[in-house]
Amino acid sequence: MKTSWASYLIAAPLCLAIGCGASSDNGDPAPPDIVAEIADDTKAPASDAPCDDPSDTKAPASDTPGDDPGDTGGEIEKPEGLPRALPFTFARPDHDDPLDETQIREFTARLTAFWKELDYFSWVLRTTCGVHASTGYPDFRIWWHDANIIKEGETITFRHCVGGGDHNVHIPTSKVLSQAIATYLATGDEAAGRVTEQFCKGFTQTMRGMVYDENDPVEHLMARNVYTFNHEYDDEEGRPVVVDYSLCYSSYEQWNTNRFRYQDNPYWGEVWVTNERSKDDLCHILRTSTFLPFVVEDGADPDIRAACGEALELLELFAADIVEHDYQIRTKGPDGEIYIPTGEDKDLASLKLYTWLDPRNECPARMATALLGYGDPREQDKDCDTGFGSIYDDFATVAHYYNQAIIRNFHMAAAGLALLRHETEAARNMLEGLAQRADHVMDPPATEPGLNDRRWHNDVAVFLLQSASVGLPLKSAEAAKVIEHYTVALDSFETFERFDIRAPEVPDGNYSRHGGFRPLQVEGSVHIEEIFLPMEYCASPFANPEGQSPVDCRIVLNPELWGTTGD
Repeated sequence: MKTSWASYLIAAPLCLAIGCGASSDNGDPAPPDIVAEIADDTKAPASDAPCDDPSDTKAPASDTPGDDPGDTGGEIEKPEGLPRALPFTFARPDHDDPLDETQIREFTARLTAFWKELDYFSWVLRTTCGVHASTGYPDFRIWWHDANIIKEGETITFRHCVGGGDHNVHIPTSKVLSQAIATYLATGDEAAGRVTEQFCKGFTQTMRGMVYDENDPVEHLMARNVYTFNHEYDDEEGRPVVVDYSLCYSSYEQWNTNRFRYQDNPYWGEVWVTNERSKDDLCHILRTSTFLPFVVEDGADPDIRAACGEALELLELFAADIVEHDYQIRTKGPDGEIYIPTGEDKDLASLKLYTWLDPRNECPARMATALLGYGDPREQDKDCDTGFGSIYDDFATVAHYYNQAIIRNFHMAAAGLALLRHETEAARNMLEGLAQRADHVMDPPATEPGLNDRRWHNDVAVFLLQSASVGLPLKSAEAAKVIEHYTVALDSFETFERFDIRAPEVPDGNYSRHGGFRPLQVEGSVHIEEIFLPMEYCASPFANPEGQSPVDCRIVLNPELWGTTGD
């Protein structure tokens, strides 16, 4: 049951004063900036996101009882290996008629035709960058959201830090990675495999990039981002690419992050670090971590398995570090010193700041972090109830709309990681809470924080589909909502003319990610980085057969049927 508004009235002033850990969405529309002149911008960019958090001790994840802190004694022996299905039946009453199968197949045909025509993961590779392997340094890619593409003849230049500073790059990177993993494992698609490898390396780079020098023993604390060196290379088709981080080479201090230079990073040499990893990204990273072990075990390519295995190992250490330091996210400063943000940053670096008000506040966040870091929930946070209805759920979302995404993703991460770690009781409780949360967002009260935000309905559609990937059985109206907002996306994306930025008909110029080289999100549309989530759902071992599917998974999982109704 949701908490009362009386509870909110007690807590809201505190949250409004502190900020409650939210930052701006990675996909907020901005003026399209389509074919502008190349700007001679040398100013240090301002922050693109008002928010967040980071982690040292090497406490490995484990399913084995006896790990500190909070060992539960291991009364129940867990199954070995990865789970391949939901370990229990979980159903919800659905009083609406099932969706028409013809409608589902026609929608699936249209969606998969778009996937096929775009060759989505090849497009992702063409529009992302990091460090190329030809440099001899560790390679990686990230879905940057503060880089323009400048086209000059055959050459494209990724020009970074043109508008903020990429504070929350691992929100879209995490989403695309989970979809790439699903596509690679389900279909063997080479481009999806390449994205999987490169984005796993992007996780690793954001941790190892914040290593001060060769004497720094702590490699698993996560920065917001780490800018490396300018370089040039030829892409897979032999066409020239330039990566220009020059605008990022400047220091700043902000309420939620600082940027500074490390001159002797042992992996990439001189780097510029944006510190204080944030809860904004952490919730998405934890959710995606549910699927990383499957590619590590099942991936056909040893290089992909190795890249994602390395990322997973570091992420487990990062999560364990957060738990070990009282659920606070540690970071590093300009001299490599480790610290926990305090003052107005305090909420950004804590997963338990408000437990004095309600012990359930942010409990799914703590549970998910412990599940990744230690393999089980710690004793003090073993009982999160259903993960829904805490006072924090109410007051945090009043302070900032974006806390809706943080709360929802931590909840999904707790459900997925509980299933992954064979924590059956916790998983069932989290699914019950996701069902409560889904019912609430489908029929919210008029006073619901964020209900009037233009992003509310498409964000709900994405939340429902992502929840279905971790075991939530969708109701008919929920599946219909997914179809509705994905259809709006297709209406928009199918008319976008610059997916191939190198096409002769695209003139030279400076193209923003806000509608320049990536399609702008219109009202009611999901983001382009969410367009493959139906594949994640269909390929997930936790997809619940009790639910109403919004797509025909037989078509989704078979690229030979893409663009058809499967007849």
